[in-house]
Amino acid sequence: ASPPAKVMRLDGFGTLAAGGDADFIVFKGRSWTELLSRPESDRIVVRGGKAIDRQLPDYAELDELMVG
Repeated sequence: ASPPAKVMRLDGFGTLAAGGDADFIVFKGRSWTELLSRPESDRIVVRGGKAIDRQLPDYAELDELMVG
């Protein structure tokens, strides 16, 4: 496990291995500045080891998730 996963006592998390679960995002950016200036551009989201739909939902679709 990675140091942050160890601190949170998340055994089995924080590493990438063949056949393991994987949740991560691959960004196209050469620096943090480029990454943060275009947070929604050219990315691949991988959840459970599989790429998922990259299209973001419309804000109206998220209304029912808001508390209050």
